[in-house]
Amino acid sequence: MKIVFLLALILGFGGTLAGAHFAPGLQHARLPSHTTVVANGGRAEQFVIRLPADRIAATDGEAGGLRGTGAGDAMLLPAQFLAEPLLVEHFKVRDSAGSVIGVAARHWSGGDAGPTTTWSLLLPSRGAIVLRAAGEARGALESALRTGGYGGGAAWDGRIAVQMQPDRQGAVVAGTGEFEGLTGSYTETWTVTTVDEDGSVSGTIELGTVTSLPQ
Repeated sequence: MKIVFLLALILGFGGTLAGAHFAPGLQHARLPSHTTVVANGGRAEQFVIRLPADRIAATDGEAGGLRGTGAGDAMLLPAQFLAEPLLVEHFKVRDSAGSVIGVAARHWSGGDAGPTTTWSLLLPSRGAIVLRAAGEARGALESALRTGGYGGGAAWDGRIAVQMQPDRQGAVVAGTGEFEGLTGSYTETWTVTTVDEDGSVSGTIELGTVTSLPQ
């Protein structure tokens, strides 16, 4: 039952994105790619998410802590569907110049073998890219904020940067369109600048990718 539910969740999201991409008569503007060449011949590109403006939804808000706050009506998944914590977040995604270029989904799971994170980015004029890494510990954002002086229930201002991968970087594992066949790595950094009294987080998520074609 759990597997069927999760597959339906993921496939439903994918179907929505595919429908938006392939709808008849819908033309997507092709914005220039903001990439730089790196020493090994690959290319570096940064994707940015602004919080809370670019957050679309969060499921399960309970597993997400502050990250589920301010996501509208974050849906709590029924306990019988889950043998382990799961958080699914959907965002608009921007290029380094600040233009919205697509949507992204982040799946975090906290199993007995250790937490994992998977990002799926769909850029309608360019293709899709899938990123995967060992996930952060549950409550990593809250722990970093407490270190910076945040106390639950009170507003906070400051600046903290949280690297969300214990191994410092993850892997590019799949792609379509211009990302097809690429391999590489990525980093994920959450920078928080304010937390409101209701727990709403303001800041950015930055995904820095370095990709190349296998030799």
